[in-house]
Formats: sequence, C-alpha cells, structure tokens
Amino acid sequence: MIAFAAAGGALVGSLLALPLPWPLAVIAAVVAARLRHPMIIAIAMVVITSVMAGRATAGMTPMATAEFDGWVTVADDPTPSGQSGVRFTVRIDGRRVDAAAHGSIAATMGRVLAGETLRLRGNVSPLREGDSWSRWRHVVGRLEVTEVVARGRAAPVSRFVNGIRRTLSSGAEALAPDDRALFLGMVIGDDRGQLPVTADDFRAAGLGHLLVVSGQNVAFVLAMVAPMVTRLRPGPRLAILILLLMSFSLLTRFEPSVLRAVVMAGVSVGATALDLDVDGRKALSWAVASLLVVDPFLVHVVAFQLSAAATAGLVWMSGPIAGRLRGPMPFRVALATTVSAQLAVSPVLIATFGPMPLASLPANVLADPVAGPVMMWGSTGGLVAGYLGGWSARVIHMPTRALLWWISGVAGTAARAPAAMVAGTGIVVLAAALATMLWGSAPFRAAAAAAVVAVVWAAVAGAPTIGAGRTDLGEGAIVWRAGSSMLVVLDGPRDPRRTLEALRLGGVRRIDLAVAVRGNRSDALVVRSLYDRFGTMAVAAPPMHRVPGAHGVESGEVMNLRDLRIEVIAVDPRIELRVVPSPRRPTTPRAVTGGG
Repeated sequence: MIAFAAAGGALVGSLLALPLPWPLAVIAAVVAARLRHPMIIAIAMVVITSVMAGRATAGMTPMATAEFDGWVTVADDPTPSGQSGVRFTVRIDGRRVDAAAHGSIAATMGRVLAGETLRLRGNVSPLREGDSWSRWRHVVGRLEVTEVVARGRAAPVSRFVNGIRRTLSSGAEALAPDDRALFLGMVIGDDRGQLPVTADDFRAAGLGHLLVVSGQNVAFVLAMVAPMVTRLRPGPRLAILILLLMSFSLLTRFEPSVLRAVVMAGVSVGATALDLDVDGRKALSWAVASLLVVDPFLVHVVAFQLSAAATAGLVWMSGPIAGRLRGPMPFRVALATTVSAQLAVSPVLIATFGPMPLASLPANVLADPVAGPVMMWGSTGGLVAGYLGGWSARVIHMPTRALLWWISGVAGTAARAPAAMVAGTGIVVLAAALATMLWGSAPFRAAAAAAVVAVVWAAVAGAPTIGAGRTDLGEGAIVWRAGSSMLVVLDGPRDPRRTLEALRLGGVRRIDLAVAVRGNRSDALVVRSLYDRFGTMAVAAPPMHRVPGAHGVESGEVMNLRDLRIEVIAVDPRIELRVVPSPRRPTTPRAVTGGG
C-alpha cells in the first residue's frame, strides 16, 4: 500500500500544485519516513510535489524581448517545421528555449544533434499567451535564429550517444526511405523522416505508439542484456544495468515514456539486487511517484499519461484476462496485452484526441508482436549494419524489411477502411462486455457478445461519407462531390498530416481532381502527400506554380469531370472556381490528365 499511496499522492499534488513553503516539504518527508503509514505518505507526497511544482513555476520567468548572441546547448534534435524551417530546443544559461530557423540556416541545423553546442545570433521573445504545451516542457521563451556563428563540441557522453545514433542511421541507409524512417522512429525515436501518409496510416490504425520509441524498447534492451550479466555479482550487475538504462535514456532523448520505463526498470533491478519484493504494480507506482517529485509538470504531458496508463493496464489487467482466455499461450498473452493496454489508455486518448478508431484493437494484435523483433534487431543487427555498411547492411536488414512490410501493411489496410470510430460510451460498453464474457455466466455472455456486435455495427454504420455538394472538412480541404466525381480544393493547407487526417475522417477514399489554389510550397507538400495516399490523380494549380505533376490553368478554363463542371474564374493571386453539377460526359482538358 505504501507504493500506491506515494503514487496517488504525487499525482494529486502535481495536479493541485498548492502554493506551499518548501520547509513544509522537508517536515512532511521526515514525518512520512518516520511513521510509514500509507495515509501519511500520501499526504506527504501531495505536499512535496506541490512544493516542487511551485518552485518549477517560480523558475519560469519569461524571457524578455531582446537580441541574442551567445553559446547554447542543443537539447533535442532539430525537426522539420513549416515549408523550409526547423525547430528545436536549446538551453541558455540553464533555461530551456524553443528555437526556430529557416532557409539556409535550417539546412545547417539539420545536421546538428542534441548535446552539441552552438554560438547563435537571433532574437528572443517570451512565449505566446496560453502556450501550455511549451510551459509543461519548462520552456520560457522563443529564439528566432538569424545566424549560426560557430559550432562547438559536445560533451563526451553526448558524442558517444550521437555516434550510436549516426551508426544506426548509417546502417538503415540499406532500407527504402519510408522503411528507414519507420525503423529509426521505432528503435531510437527519430521520426524526422517519416512521411505524413505514414503517420496518418498508423494513427488510423491506433498504432501511433509504434512510430516513436516507447517503454517497450527498454524492456527489449534489458531482455537482450540480462543473459550476459546474470552470472555477475549483484553489485556489478546492478551498476551495469543502471548504466545501460541511463545510456538508453540519453539515446532516446529522455522521452517521457522511456523515462517511465527506465525508472520502473531501475526500481525492479535495484529491488532484485537488494532481495526486496517489488512486483510490476509497485515498480510502476514508485516510478510514477519518483518522476513526479523530480518533475511535477510530467503529469500534464500526454506521452507520460499514456505510458503510465498503458503500463497500469498491463500490470493490473493483462494477467487476469490472459488467464480467462482460451487458445495457445502466445495468442492469449498477445490479445490480453493489447486489450488491457487499449482499455487503460482509452480515457486519455478520447479526452485528448477524440473518438478512437475501431481498427485499433485488431491492428495492435497483428502489429505489436512484430514490433518487438524490429526493436530488438534494430538495437543489435542495426549497429552491426552501420559498422559494416554496403551489401552487408542490406543482408542484415533483410529481416527488418519483412517485419516493417507487415507492420506498414497492417497500418495501411486500417487507413483504407471506413473511418469507424468508438467514443467514450462505446469503450465503456466494450469493457463491460469483455468482463462479462470472461467472468459472467452463459446467458450474460451471450448478451455481452450482442452488445459488442451492436457497438461495432454502430461504429461502422456511423463512419462518415461525403455527401453531394460542397463539404468543408477543415485543415484547408474543401470537397465537392456529384455522382461519382470527387473534387478536392486545397484552400490554404497548413500541415499535410492534418489535411490527410481530415480527408480520411471525412470519408474521402479517392480523388479525381485536386486544385491547389495558391500553388506554393505549402500546397506542394500537401499534394505530395495526396499522391502517396490516393495514387494517380489530376492536379490543377495557378501558372508558375510549385506543385509536382500539376497543370497550370488559365482564367476562363473549364474542366469537366463525369458529374462536375469546374470553371476557373481567376488565377491571380489564387485560383477562384465556380463548381456546378454537370450531367455531361467528361471532356479531357489538360488539367484532368495530370498524374502523380
């Protein structure tokens, strides 16, 4: 009970963040250590995490608007942002600042990794009002970089870790670009090269957790190393495993889910070395309590919430569920693991992102068991491939290709299916039905099965479809449909991933003609993603456009689809259209014969 009380108190204190003086935290810690009563420990953790949250908040004095010229340490790997920029986080005098660079400076930053030092010039400013996402990451300002003056050396540990990342990346060059990006995301959390269509496919399948490194990776790393250290004495074995866990945290850039898994694994390893009785539930509780004492803001980070919830589902529900299922043990364990994790994270997912895809449960059952070998092979064979290179790397990564082909196929199949979603009520019904089918009597099991069928039928029947006429799906996507003709007007798209998601959730499964009304680089990025998702289609854009495969239309031009007539009213500074239903057979204007 002590571990559970500590975790519960830490959660409450982190959320409340009561304005308490720091001496009160010292008194609470001493009293809790002395009495060791669960209620006292819970209250003490509320006090301690509240004090820590208050101190963290007090230390976040906003940066004043000013010019900047000085040395910084890069805190995370620069990632693409917008049309021609990158974003990253730096530490300036110990304070975290979100940085952005564009153009040629962004190209220079693209070769930088976390831990390296740079001398930058630019302009700093405070955060935008209400930017809670940055706040919970302890960010106190923004830096717009105008010049990279000099590049320094990283600390020895960072150089070592970055060398491993570069070796893995070098070996992954033997893979196709899409597979390479997926592989690096799953193994070390480097998702910078993933295509928008890949990200949307995995989200449609409820497999978004596979696109980045997660707590599963920690378990696989320990599983590989454990046989090599079992013969060592407890002291050296504990030191090696702790060092390994710390190194893996650095390698994966201290992702919240990895931090949870690393601390949880550290608790378990330490307890084993000291011959203490700590099971998975206690280890998770102590890990959550410890991390929230160090950083109470983690309670607001969705990745941490999902990781803790999924692990709670595994350690509390997977065993009982597996024990009630029938069939081969690998099947029972895989199904129980997936079901328990999905049920546990569903409240967080629905509250944060809205309804969950119905396909997530079967997709996870099919993909998760294959993801484990990718992570394990990536941590071993991937390094060998990076050192050897050439044809050796291609041979070593043959299993990787096969495994990634299966995972991508599962995600792609789910993305092409109707967007059947399950909301909170449906999840509650499914959870109750599952419990009834596992533990209820025969008549109740039959009723539970009927309830499951009803939820699935309602989700499939409620999948959106595009009706006739004009539909604004948001995210810069306006759809016109008449009969069998489908026109998509890209009116100011911003993020290709969000546009793809809007089209998928809106029920768009094919496109006859896409019109990029501005024809700029932003439109080009979205159109490339549409080619990846829908294949060959016609594309129209203004003259002097930057859209691949598009035909530049002129004012007064008419494009006829089977059931739509599209008249171009103007093209400068953007295309203006008049769209009307047309019963005539289509002509073949140049704009409707473009390709991908």
